[in-house]
Amino acid sequence: MLKKTIAVLLALLFAVSILASCGKNGGGKTEPTETAAGTGSETKNEEADMIDTYVKGLAGDYDVSGKTFTYIGPSNGNFPTEDKETGDILSDAVYYRQRDLVEIFGIDWDPVQTTGGEETKDSVIEEVLAGGSEYDLVCGGMLTCGQALLNAGVLQTVNDLDHVDLGKEWWVSTMEKTFSVDGKLFFLFGPIVPYTYYDTQVTLFNKSLTKMFGISDDDLYGSVKAGEWTFDELERFAKEIPEVTSPTTGVFRYVHPVGVPFLFAAGMTITKFDEDGLPYVDDVLPLELSDLSDRLVGTFGDDSQCAYLASGEEAMKKFGVEQLEQLFNSNRALFFFADTGDVSYMRNNSVEFGILPMPKASTAQKEYRSYSNPWVGTAVYLPKNVKDKEMADLLTEAMAALSQKYVKTAYYDKMLRSQAIFDLDSQDMLEIIFSTKIYDMSVLYSNGSVNTWGPFLDCIDKSLSIDNSTFASEYKANARVANMNIKTLIKTVKSGG
Repeated sequence: MLKKTIAVLLALLFAVSILASCGKNGGGKTEPTETAAGTGSETKNEEADMIDTYVKGLAGDYDVSGKTFTYIGPSNGNFPTEDKETGDILSDAVYYRQRDLVEIFGIDWDPVQTTGGEETKDSVIEEVLAGGSEYDLVCGGMLTCGQALLNAGVLQTVNDLDHVDLGKEWWVSTMEKTFSVDGKLFFLFGPIVPYTYYDTQVTLFNKSLTKMFGISDDDLYGSVKAGEWTFDELERFAKEIPEVTSPTTGVFRYVHPVGVPFLFAAGMTITKFDEDGLPYVDDVLPLELSDLSDRLVGTFGDDSQCAYLASGEEAMKKFGVEQLEQLFNSNRALFFFADTGDVSYMRNNSVEFGILPMPKASTAQKEYRSYSNPWVGTAVYLPKNVKDKEMADLLTEAMAALSQKYVKTAYYDKMLRSQAIFDLDSQDMLEIIFSTKIYDMSVLYSNGSVNTWGPFLDCIDKSLSIDNSTFASEYKANARVANMNIKTLIKTVKSGG
C-alpha cells in the first residue's frame, strides 16, 4: 500500500502556464511520435491494455520488490490529496497511478511533498552535494527548480537510460532536440506531471460576439482545418468589429496578445543549435523577426483595436476592469490569447468561447506551431547519485506510462476536452494544438524570475506586441548577454557539473 501522504488541498492553478510528451527501452529505441488525444472508448481501452502490458513487461526486466522509491516535489497535482479515492478526477487519477506502481512492482512509494520549486531544489542540491542518495525522482518547475539543479551539477542525463523511452507517447517527443546541450538531456516532460496540459498557447474567440457581429464560427474552424488560419485571417475576422471609441465600454478586437508565442507560431525559433549540437542565439536581430515585429505591433500596438499590458488600478481606470481577461468574460473582446490552463478556468465563467490554434505566418507554412511555455513548466529530473539508477530509470518509465493511462485521461480527455469546452470543433482544435507543441530552452539562460521572462525574452515579447521602437539595439545587447549565459551553461554541462 502507499505510504500515507500529507493531506493537501489540490490547487488546480488554471491560469498558469506549463508541460507535454518523449523516451528509450531496453529492447531498442522507438521512433518519436507526437502525443494525440484518444478518440472513442474502444481506442482508449486498447491504449490502456497496451500500457498495462508494457508496464508489466518492465516489471520483469529488473526486480525492485521490497525497495523504496522516493519522489520529491511540490503538491500541485503531483500527489493525490489522500491515500484513497476522493471523487476528485485528477487526485483519483494520480492515486490510481501510484497504486498500480506499488502493486505491479512490489515497492514502497515514499513521497516527499514540498511547498514549491525553491524548497525542492534546495533539498535536492543539499542532499546530492553532501553525498546522499535519498531522492530517486524530482519534480519541479523549470524556472524555480530545473535550471538551478542543472547549474549545480546534480542531475544525470536521461537520454542514455536503458528504460526511459523518449519515443513513447508519454514523453514530449521534441525535448531531445530542443533542450539538449552537447547531446545531453537532463529534463523529462510529459503527463507524469499534470501541468503538461496547462502550458500551451491558444487563441480563444468569444461566441457571443461572433453571433452579434455576424462572424461564422464554422468559418473560423474551417479556416484552421483547411490550413488557412493565418495572421491575415485573424485580422480579416477581427475587422468585423468596429474600432474602439470608448475603452471603458467598447468592444476590442484583441485582448492580451503575448508576443513570444507569435514568434513560434510563425515558424521561427529563439534558441539555435550549431553543427555540434551546442545552443546559441542570433547576435544580430534576424530580418524575419524584425518584419514580424512590424506586422504585429502595427496591429496590437493600436489601442483602438487591442487592450494590452494593464492590471489593477491602471486597468480599471483605462478599461473599466481590473484584469484584461474580464474584457473577454464580459463579452468586450473578440479574441483572447490564452493558454490551455486558462481554458479550464474560463469554463467556470459565463462566457461562451471557441478554441483555435495560434495563427500561422502564411499558408506557405507547413503546420501550426503551438508554443508551450517552459518558464513555469514542470519537468521531472533524476539526481546524479540515486541509490539504484536502474530502479529509478525503470520506475520513472513505468510511472510515465501509467500517467498516460490515468492522468492524461483525467485531465486532457475529461477535464479539458469534455468539461471545459463547448463544441466538438474545439475538441478537433485541441487535437491540432497538442500535436504541434513547441518548446524552447531559453528558460535556462535568460536570467528570468517568476515575474519576468528575463531581459532577452522581455525585449522580444514587447517588440512583438506593443512597441518596437528600440528593438534592434535592445536585441543586440540582450543577445550578447544571453550567449554569455549559454557559454556558462555549456561549460557546466561539459564539465559534468
